[in-house]
Amino acid sequence: AAPAQSATAKMLATLALSAAWAPWPLIASTADECPAVTTVGSANFNLTEYVRKSWYIQAQQVESYQPLDSLYCVTATYDLDGATVPFFRGTVVTVYNYGNKGAVNGPNVNKNNMTLCARATNASDTSRLAVAPCFLPNLAAGPYWLLGVGADASGEYEWAVVIGGNPTVAYADGCTTSETGINNAGLWLFSRSPVASDATMAAMRALLAAQNISQSRLHTVPHDGCKYAGAVLK
Repeated sequence: AAPAQSATAKMLATLALSAAWAPWPLIASTADECPAVTTVGSANFNLTEYVRKSWYIQAQQVESYQPLDSLYCVTATYDLDGATVPFFRGTVVTVYNYGNKGAVNGPNVNKNNMTLCARATNASDTSRLAVAPCFLPNLAAGPYWLLGVGADASGEYEWAVVIGGNPTVAYADGCTTSETGINNAGLWLFSRSPVASDATMAAMRALLAAQNISQSRLHTVPHDGCKYAGAVLK
């Protein structure tokens, strides 16, 4: 029995050492560890203004459908063009995503121009949208929530921060959404300009810090020299 106990002790010691050196993330075990986020709210969100012009993603997390090698020249354009989705009569926004693979001006990762549909499913908070391919019902849509928007003196939006639902994963610098899966994943920093000003970036990062959202998982999206060939822009 002694040799078995010795082997068990060694195995436990190894596991303990591995755990001690294990890198973040740690999955949040309680709701208190990763508290719910505060979104913009209906009173402070203008959907018509939000879709007025294209957005240029300045930084974002990876996720299953946006791996690291696709994060070049990433844009998002939205339209209120009368799109519909199954079993829903509310407001639907057409979503046109764009990015390059491997390098600035590399292959278009959405060369077939697959469109998504954002749905205003939350009557009490219109800044909490849900997104899925347009042929799918709302049940299959994932959260697309506006954490914050920044406007100029005329009320035109200059930046926005979007998160794929409440954070569920804890890192050393805060909590964020998953980097795997399709729904309940993602974090994006948007700018109306291809290259955001330092002040704009500081405002978006301050918003994340105020809500204890991890910034360590964000990857900078290059836009210098982007031609956006094949992108839907306005």
